[in-house]
Parts: sequence; structure tokens; C-alpha cells
Amino acid sequence: MKHRCPICKKPTDSGEHADFPFCSERCRLVDLGAWASEKYVVSDPVFDEEELLEADRPSQQKGQHEPDESI
Repeated sequence: MKHRCPICKKPTDSGEHADFPFCSERCRLVDLGAWASEKYVVSDPVFDEEELLEADRPSQQKGQHEPDESI
């Protein structure tokens, strides 16, 4: 598969370059450093945390209570 290195834009090929999609280990490490220093970030969360928390809570409708077992 032919591609261009995302760092230096040199042509790279998956059949020839072990560091594909990068052209070299140097470009791969530059990219890794950018992620580690938070130069790259995921702009929006994939899931809304509030929706996940609500989905994990037991579902009880307002105004309805558990039956009193002490009777």
C-alpha cells in the first residue's frame, strides 16, 4: 500500500517500510512525541460521560418507591 509519511510527506510503501505509515523510525518517534506532549488531542469524546453514568444507574421512575417489607 502506497502512502505519504504523515510527518515529512515522503512516499512510503507498506511492503518496503517497517515503520509504515511512517517512512522511518525517526518520523514514527516524532509522531509519538507529539501525542505524548499533547500536541495532538482527540477533540470530542466518543461517548458523553453523563449518558454513560445514567445508563449505569438503576432505573427507578420518579414517584415510585420500593415496597416496604417491614409490614
